[in-house]
Formats: sequence, structure tokens, C-alpha cells
Amino acid sequence: MIPFLDRFILGIPRLFIKQFPYAWIAFIALWSWPPNFSFIFLLIILIGLSMLRWQSAAWLSNLRREYAPEDGKFYLDRPTIPLKKAAQNLSILVAIAGIVAVLFRGQFGLNIWQIFFMVVGFSIFYRDSLFFGAPVKYVITASGIGIHFAPGHLDYRLFLKFKEISRIERTQFQKDKGWDFFARTRDAKDGLLLIPKDPNGFSKRIKKLFIIPQDIEKFLEQLPYGYGK
Repeated sequence: MIPFLDRFILGIPRLFIKQFPYAWIAFIALWSWPPNFSFIFLLIILIGLSMLRWQSAAWLSNLRREYAPEDGKFYLDRPTIPLKKAAQNLSILVAIAGIVAVLFRGQFGLNIWQIFFMVVGFSIFYRDSLFFGAPVKYVITASGIGIHFAPGHLDYRLFLKFKEISRIERTQFQKDKGWDFFARTRDAKDGLLLIPKDPNGFSKRIKKLFIIPQDIEKFLEQLPYGYGK
């Protein structure tokens, strides 16, 4: 990607982009109006979704440009959506939306299907991490580990240099230890703990960081000698 465009999209707060789900409410409420009017809101939704994907791609492009130029080491681990968990959560959402649609049909001039799709669509767009897990990517370069974690309306973009990391331990997540948890879903427990050399942590916000790559064994193989345990 062009560096200028990368900086442009990365400079837009995710919090701002994530307001697009409100357009879904307008789209459903006005779908009986002239199509050209209601589809303006559908266009806003598509633009919002595209911008989120663009941000994700721009982060990778910018990271590669800065830390892995000229075909340098760039190992990407992108945990997938937990399909079984997603199906369970979506089933619950559909059931709740059905009940809400029956209870409020005819209210606000909306029919039962408008209410149903309004609840389902807005919930999926606005609380996507609740149904599909928080999008996360881990990248290993020759000089460190990049992490992009988006648990909701805010996202975290980190690059931890190996010289900042004391060691990386394979262990079980322990909530009472105060570790920061940057993973797709909290249901999984087996992962990697990144321990900083600085006793004060990697930053004021992050002390020790727990991650769960899709393929832990392969991730460990990509680390420099002496880091993976």
C-alpha cells in the first residue's frame, strides 16, 4: 500500500469508524421508503466495514515496511473465528431478537421483521467481538513481535522489540495475576506469556502480556533462539 494512505486510515480512530452500525437502524426503519434514500444508509455501512478492513491491511503494510523491508522475516499468525462459539452466540441472539420482535411489533411504525432484523443486524455490527471474538493478529519479524488487537471500539497496535522481552513462556492464563489478555476469545487458556525485561512492564498500561496464537508450536519455532519455552 501507499505509505500516505496507510497513515491516513490508521490515523482515523476506530471509535469513529465503529459508529456506522447506527446507519443500520435507519436503513431498516426506512426500507419501505424510496430505495435511493434508504440505500444511502446501506452505503454508509459498507464504507464502515471497508474502512475496518483497510485499517487492518494498512497496519500489516506499515509494519512490514518499517520492520521487515526487502523481504525480511515476516511471520503472520491470525487466529480464526471460533465457529462453534459464534454459532451458539448467534442462536441466542436470533432467539432474543425474535422475542423482542413479537413483543414490540407495530411499535414506532415498524413491522415484526423490521424489528427482528434491526436487533440482529445492529447487535452483530456493534458488538461483533461478542459473537465472533476480538480480531487479533500477531507478527514476528527479525527484531520483535507486532500485535494488533481490537476487542471493541478501541484497538491496540503494539510492537515489542526482542530486546524489551526477557522471555516467552508457554503457560495457562491466570486471571488473578493481572496479565493483559490479547487473544481472540477468553475461552481458550493455553497460550504464551510475554515477560518484559523492565520490572515496570512494557508500558504504563501493559505489564505482562498473554497471547494465544492460532498455531502455538509454529509460533514458537519462529522465535529467536532462547525465547520460546
